[in-house]
Amino acid sequence: MRKFEYQVEAVTGHCSCGYKVGDVFHCEGMNTPDVPFCGGAYMALFPIQVALHNGATFNFEKNPKSKRNLACPDNGYVTFKLTEFSDKFG
Repeated sequence: MRKFEYQVEAVTGHCSCGYKVGDVFHCEGMNTPDVPFCGGAYMALFPIQVALHNGATFNFEKNPKSKRNLACPDNGYVTFKLTEFSDKFG
């Protein structure tokens, strides 16, 4: 089953969930992260997770199975990187 990692890349303002740069969250397949996770941020990340899950690649990224600079809908104060791993995390 494909596994996904959400990593907080930057925090440039107030984050109501208290996320910090370097925070990491994991999920598998089409599921939500394995711990409570911000619904607003998830809504911004999930379409990319669906695309990667279905074989999409982002050839303009350093890692084509990863997408960077995904902003939460809360003024874009928090940005994430989403990475797909085929077998295991990191």
